Amino acid sequence: MSRKRIAVITARADDGEQGEILLGITEAAMSLGVDTAVFSNIYNHWITDEILNYENIIYDLFTPEVFDGVIITAEAFRDFSVQDGVVEKIRKSGITAVVIGRELAGFTTVNSNDGADMEQIAEHLISVHHFTDIDILTGGENDPSSRQRLGGCIRAFERNGIKIEKNKIHYGNHWTDSGEALAQRYIKKEIPLPEAVICTNDYMAYGLCDALVKKDIKIPETLSVTGYDYIGGRIFHYPFITTYKRGRREMGIEAVNIILQAEYAAEEGVRFIGGDTCSCGTDSSQLAAEITGERINQHRIIGESTAQFASRLTLCRTLAEYISVLGEFSFLLKPFGELRVCLDTEWNGAEYGGKEFLCCKISDDCESLTPERISGVLPSILTKKNEKPMVFYFSPLVFQTRLFGYTVIAYDRPSVYDFRLRDWQKNAGNALEFLRMKNDIHYLSECQRVSSLYDSLTGFYNLGKFRNILEETEKNCFLCAVKMNFIKDGEYLYGENYRSDIVSLAAKTIKQVCSEYEIPCRSDENTIIILGKADKTRFAEKLRIMLHNCLNVKFDERQVVISTVFSDGKSLEKLRSDIKSQVECDVQGLAERQSTDRYDKLLSIRQSVMAKPEKAPSLSEASRSLCVSEGYFRSIYKKCFGISYNRECINARIIKACGLLCTTAVSVFAIAQACGYADEKFFARQFKQTTGYSPIQYRNKYC
Repeated sequence: MSRKRIAVITARADDGEQGEILLGITEAAMSLGVDTAVFSNIYNHWITDEILNYENIIYDLFTPEVFDGVIITAEAFRDFSVQDGVVEKIRKSGITAVVIGRELAGFTTVNSNDGADMEQIAEHLISVHHFTDIDILTGGENDPSSRQRLGGCIRAFERNGIKIEKNKIHYGNHWTDSGEALAQRYIKKEIPLPEAVICTNDYMAYGLCDALVKKDIKIPETLSVTGYDYIGGRIFHYPFITTYKRGRREMGIEAVNIILQAEYAAEEGVRFIGGDTCSCGTDSSQLAAEITGERINQHRIIGESTAQFASRLTLCRTLAEYISVLGEFSFLLKPFGELRVCLDTEWNGAEYGGKEFLCCKISDDCESLTPERISGVLPSILTKKNEKPMVFYFSPLVFQTRLFGYTVIAYDRPSVYDFRLRDWQKNAGNALEFLRMKNDIHYLSECQRVSSLYDSLTGFYNLGKFRNILEETEKNCFLCAVKMNFIKDGEYLYGENYRSDIVSLAAKTIKQVCSEYEIPCRSDENTIIILGKADKTRFAEKLRIMLHNCLNVKFDERQVVISTVFSDGKSLEKLRSDIKSQVECDVQGLAERQSTDRYDKLLSIRQSVMAKPEKAPSLSEASRSLCVSEGYFRSIYKKCFGISYNRECINARIIKACGLLCTTAVSVFAIAQACGYADEKFFARQFKQTTGYSPIQYRNKYC
């Protein structure tokens, strides 16, 4: 009988707080004879960044049919839309799912009992230290977690006959600056010092204590302070805070029990963590363990070895050398059961394929191991029968927006990976990009030595070779010309090297648009011609989007005016005539706009809208920047650009959305937010009004 498997969807698994949950999950699963597969990004935890968000494609590896249940640690994600695809897979599959830390319709939820924990903390101050004058510092007034934790404190107060006044409750944001702000109020004597302050998390307690100690307010002689959550890092603050360990490990265990319908019960560890911010004092063995942990996290041997690892990787010239160096430095991740690197077979190509992978077992014996070629997304390491239960961590192998594949690290005992895997993984991803670039440079150098058919700046065919291809092409085709018109004073405004930069970027953009059915050529210094044999409408739309999002948002029309025309058939003469007419029309339009009152300032506003449409200034802000009324601004803007300012903002957001739909796999909700829409439905409605398609229809048709 095959062993059962459960999946865990989390973020930044090296984070200490998530580690506690994962430790509880893996401990319970292994005790019950079950394998665990953890899918996690590396860096993207609380940060919203287009480059970092790209690694979230790791969650596409999750395939419900392979597992007997799934746990989502929802509290790890600030933007839960990252998990839209996973949630949809789970709903369709019907497998058992448990969500930790957040309510999600249709799923069982597991939460820690923060209110009961805070009740214990308050009871400790009242019963053990006999305090009655106590302030409470919590998070946002409308935050559910803050209300739950505050409620626990109030219950303890009421049980002991202590009346809690509203002015004794202070609201913050669960970060250190909240503690610092409260400390300043005490220092300035805006409010009296109480006997004790209960902080509903450790960060606020750190901020409070650090600020008070700087002003020589003695803790705990003058004031006692308690934190909550036991986030670590006590040794970096003075004095060591008294805190309480949140039941994260217990949440993980409970989630496993629900999925497997089991009753695994682990011995509960010590939850109350004594410190020097109350008169209980710090337990020496507890402090020694914390110091040892921090020393491991920061010891120099690992740091020096990691630097050497990065240096060695960048010198690799072949994939075999690369795999060998990974094995040589796998000791940085010890102890683990097995480590594999799974590279997309197209890892050094133009785009990530995601259909076939080369999975290499990484070993420190430096043996040359033959990669395993697999179809789909999961290697045999997960599906093979192991002697005992294992835990597998799946993490993305990326360089900015280039995805190379993923790594799998396996443990044969309850364990979580830490910062070392994060750094190891980042170095491995960076080195792959170096290796890919070396291959590209070598290839291009060889091409230049053996052939004179290509343009050196763009890598496209020259006109002579292009004519030969055109003559051999069947009649059913189209031609497209993209011409960059450089304005005579642009060199003065923007520097002497911008022309080749723009041509190079335009070529790179066109290369992204072209499929196997389009062939580009650089016909002269500033013109690129494309021969197409497929759907002209689809190509034209994608070209329009990409040229806008890659060039128009970076260079304004004082630098370059980009003209585009299409022509059916094979006549280069007709195409040249058409592009000449279009250029004359575009340049004439520019001259008319430049004669408009306040043209330069209007163009600057327009360029800011194009570059960041999600942060486009409002009509009132735009008009104030020109020191004119809103009515006059609307009038001169439309006169200058032939479009209303409001419509310009909408169009800029929609065309950015079109680009994201065509170049990323992120959800519609995430795209709506990236383009400045708070309401996904409103975005979809405005998108359809502008393009004639819903976002999903547009992606399917054009992208």
